[in-house]
Amino acid sequence: MNRTASKGGRPLEIADTDLSLSIESRIRRVRNRRRIRQAVTDVLLTAAAVYLLFGVVMGVAVVSGSSMEPSLRERDVVLFLRIDTGYNPEDIVLSKAEGDSVYIKRIAAVPGQTVDINEENGALMIDGTEVSEPYVYTKTAEKTGMAFPYTLGEGEYLLLGDNRENSYDSRNYGPVKEEDIKGKIFLTVRMGS
Repeated sequence: MNRTASKGGRPLEIADTDLSLSIESRIRRVRNRRRIRQAVTDVLLTAAAVYLLFGVVMGVAVVSGSSMEPSLRERDVVLFLRIDTGYNPEDIVLSKAEGDSVYIKRIAAVPGQTVDINEENGALMIDGTEVSEPYVYTKTAEKTGMAFPYTLGEGEYLLLGDNRENSYDSRNYGPVKEEDIKGKIFLTVRMGS
């Protein structure tokens, strides 16, 4: 269906196809804008979710060194919960000690417990009782950072590596305050050999 108009005696035609192309291109532009807005919204929501998940709730770390062998090996990837504060003996945690250094160690004793080391057999003693530690294959020896026996104060934790002969831990730098514990490991991805 064509409409014609006369301008100066000459007919002017506007085709229906030209009008439909104009309307279709406008509709396409509106749809494209909606898609772009939706994509931007999706990216922002995903970024916010990733930040909340890995910046607030949990974190990822890579094991460096052999102090937690055989439980953790160098280059293993660990996931840890930042919001969990119910720390118990045998939990493996990330902690800050001596400035900004971050260590992965096992909680050996909690606030209020008295820790000692039996020098004869290299056993860890908690409140006078020898602790069963099936994940430790070497003897526990005293080091220069702590004098034993030691009673942990409020909010203090004793952190030890599983590879006791090759571990820089609380025996070197003393007990760790609860606020310096960054989180409890809940998943290990074996990457080390």
